[in-house]
Amino acid sequence: MGYEAALLTDEMRTRQAVIQLADGNMFAPLAPDPAHMSPEAIACGLANACRFGGQTRKYYSVAQHSVLVAALAPKRLDVQKYALLHDAEEAFGLPDLPTPMKPFFPQFVEAQGRIGEMVLEKYAVKATLKGLVKPYDTLALAIEKRDLKETSDGYLHDLPTPPEHIRIRPLTPRPAEQLFLAAMRTVFEKGLPIDRGWLCAHPGFEVWGRHA
Repeated sequence: MGYEAALLTDEMRTRQAVIQLADGNMFAPLAPDPAHMSPEAIACGLANACRFGGQTRKYYSVAQHSVLVAALAPKRLDVQKYALLHDAEEAFGLPDLPTPMKPFFPQFVEAQGRIGEMVLEKYAVKATLKGLVKPYDTLALAIEKRDLKETSDGYLHDLPTPPEHIRIRPLTPRPAEQLFLAAMRTVFEKGLPIDRGWLCAHPGFEVWGRHA
């Protein structure tokens, strides 16, 4: 088989490697189609994805994590849009790898990255906002470590001090899915930022001080 024929065969195989989304659409993670990256598909996939590689006693989803990051971020719509979608690639058949494992699976990480880029492009979110959102992703991790990891001595010891005004109340997948969709509607459709008052009005977090 010649080189060009081999490439064609590989392309066909990537398009044939499909999963069925909850809405019934077929999706090829290695040849992604942005048309199928709906808010509902993202919310469902992230709500079914557990943080920490599933190693928590209480289920805690990437969907709820994404809402937390958005709520911690500045009250700028562009920043909160990025925060809500910063892990969206994990919704489409290529689940997240624990960070220490990622260097050993570069093709997997690259394929994830392509999906993430397409999601951001579809929703007109600038990829350059990653650096601005990253500190709030890390702050969310600090809160999650405190509230969800029972034994964590020596694990993620260089995190910032988590704020005392917010505590996580982990949601099961379907309530987490609805929480994520509510956040998407607020930020993307209504053009309103998520703040402490918004979190107080929705399940998933215990918050003190509505207006800070």
